[in-house]
Amino acid sequence: MFQNMAIASTAISSFNNAALFSPLFLVVAVLMAPLFLMVYKYGKSFVSEYGWNKNNFENKIILWTSVITGLWLILFGGNYAVMRDSISLLPTFISFVLFCLTTIVFQQLSNLGYLQKIQCIKHKNLYALLCLLIVALSGVMTWWGVLLQISAVLCGMIVGCRLKRRVSLFGLMSVLSVLVVLILMQPEYFRFGQLGNLTFIHLISVFITLFFVVTALVVKYVKTAGKIHDSAYIKLKWMFRIFSILALVLFILTESVPIFIGLLVCIGISECLTVYHSKNINNDIIKMSISLFLLCFGVITICPLISSLGIIYMLYNPNNIKAKDYIDLL
Repeated sequence: MFQNMAIASTAISSFNNAALFSPLFLVVAVLMAPLFLMVYKYGKSFVSEYGWNKNNFENKIILWTSVITGLWLILFGGNYAVMRDSISLLPTFISFVLFCLTTIVFQQLSNLGYLQKIQCIKHKNLYALLCLLIVALSGVMTWWGVLLQISAVLCGMIVGCRLKRRVSLFGLMSVLSVLVVLILMQPEYFRFGQLGNLTFIHLISVFITLFFVVTALVVKYVKTAGKIHDSAYIKLKWMFRIFSILALVLFILTESVPIFIGLLVCIGISECLTVYHSKNINNDIIKMSISLFLLCFGVITICPLISSLGIIYMLYNPNNIKAKDYIDLL
């Protein structure tokens, strides 16, 4: 009997050791590959039956991405009672993200005309109270956590209903980028990696996710001019390429958030030089970057629905962007 127990204990220990280095999100993404293929083949025709079209698909993607991310943040996070740092700023940042997501949701509900329909629902106050109780789950085990998250959502609801300016996909991407950095700051809270242990695949996946955000923002807001002298351009490009490589190596070795942010800044400056030096650039790279960001964000947070929304965004914005276009930017 004891021999059997020893065999079972050894097997469990082996599985635990394997779990420390196996990226769960990547395994789930591979298992979800058939779903992603079905979305790519039939997703556009499926959502079109529910009122999606060329004019409103972007607003609906913003709405549903915000809702799913908010639910993930509330229901799948950890609890504040086991924070490794008693003065951690994580609760404050999570409240900020919840506030922004709630603001975006209610602004989109108002923009799409759903808010008027919600006001006609019977017992809507009871449903609102139930939603606030669910929100309180994101701050369980601490009384201040519960109050913090409920206050953030309530303020987001008020601001979202009164906000007249439309929130763009870039606004949502900025909020989700903050969330990705928070995942890197305290991965065990978000169950990213086994007990917060991050492998090379975890780090590279986080980097690739935010790389698409940087690329989209640079191509969107930096204007082509073709004014940098060729010799100066080549020297500056290679300088920031070397900085980026060194920062990437340091990031992988240290898992440091400041170094990670510095890496993104170096890549952003390098891409700014490329765009400013060019006389023209394919703006389709913006749409492709948005789609790939949503796809990668859904993978690392194990939210296949968000990845599916990224694929649907790609279907509504067909383009011929290839990996070479991203390499040329670097």
